Parts: sequence; structure tokens; C-alpha cells
Amino acid sequence: MADLGFRTKADLVHEELRGRLLRGDLKPGDRVPIATLARELGVSQIPVREGIKRLEAEGLLAFETHKGAVVPRLSGTDIEETFAIRAELEGLAVRNAAAVISAECLAELRTILDDMAHAAATGDARAYGRGNRAFHLTIYRCQPYARLTTMIETLWDQTDWCRRIFARDEESLAASAGEHEAILAALARGDGEAAETHLHEQKRRSSAWLLEHLDTEESRT
Repeated sequence: MADLGFRTKADLVHEELRGRLLRGDLKPGDRVPIATLARELGVSQIPVREGIKRLEAEGLLAFETHKGAVVPRLSGTDIEETFAIRAELEGLAVRNAAAVISAECLAELRTILDDMAHAAATGDARAYGRGNRAFHLTIYRCQPYARLTTMIETLWDQTDWCRRIFARDEESLAASAGEHEAILAALARGDGEAAETHLHEQKRRSSAWLLEHLDTEESRT
């Protein structure tokens, strides 16, 4: 590896592997062989092990006997639980944001939604998924509770692979676009309760849709 700067080799391993997980290069059920990854990245196995341990702590990897580090598969119960927790935390965050959101933040959100609309129109599922994440996390970073934002980002990371599935379905995409517009309109009015209600509706729909299509997705991995 080239210039490390202020980052350690373990930091760079963590960053590279986390990027692969969030991009969907590694899918649920995939193994992450330490020796192979060390050769790919040109480092010893020690920083690879450290990077993997950090990702396990973040819930992005799991350790299985006789397999080592693997990308975890979420059960139906896992999905229900994660989306229920996300709904409560994100509901609080969007309500907080409505009380303090700036014109600059609203303009940024408008730009993100316009870019998402273009991505949907051109069939760019990856760009739409990136925009969806950016839209929500931009809102949450506009509110004052930094720890709340960090908790939400961790939960998003654990289910980030879901966006690949949602973005393949045109009906789900259309529903998603309408929900985002409703959330932005509520934020622009400073209506935290309405923004939270729309957010909760979105999470309930997303969870139900994902549970319905989970078997199909599993068969593709």
C-alpha cells in the first residue's frame, strides 16, 4: 500500500473492505479469507485481522466456525427488528431536523432528489441507491444529536445491501420517490410530526417489501 498518511494499515483495510461491503461487491453469505485479502492489499494478515474485527463490531461481518469471517445473512426477524429500530431512531432525527433545518440544507436535499429522479429515469439503480442514502443521512446530520446520527449510520450500513433490491423494482422506486418528496415538503414547513409520520410509513413499507422479496434475493446470492 502506498502513502499511509495518518492512517494505519488496519485503517486502510477497514476502509477498503467496508467499501466493498457497502457497494455490494461482497454479498450475504460470502466468505472473507484473511490470507487472500492480505495478498490483494499487499499487507500482512495482522492488519487484515484488525480491520475485520472492527467490521464485526459494526455488524458488517460475522465469524462462523470453520468458515471464518463471512458477510451475514439477515433473517426475517433480523430485518423486522432492524427496520423497527431504524424507524424510531430516524423518526426522532427527522423530527429534530425539522426544528432547525437551514435553507442551505433544504437546497441540498432538493438537489439530491433531483439527481435521484434522473437516476430513476435512466435506470441507474446504483446512483439511485446512493442518493437515497445521501438524502436521509443529510437530514440526520442537520440535527444536533451527533451520537444519534452515528447510531443511525451504523444501522444503515448493516442493511445497505437492501438498496440493490429496492432499486430493481419500478413500483417500489415510484413509492420511494413520493415518500421522499413528502418528507422534504414537511421539513420545508418545519412540520416535524408530519416528517416523522412519512418516515415511519416509508420504513414500514420498505420492511414489508423486503420481507416479501427476501427469498428471491437469497436465491441470487
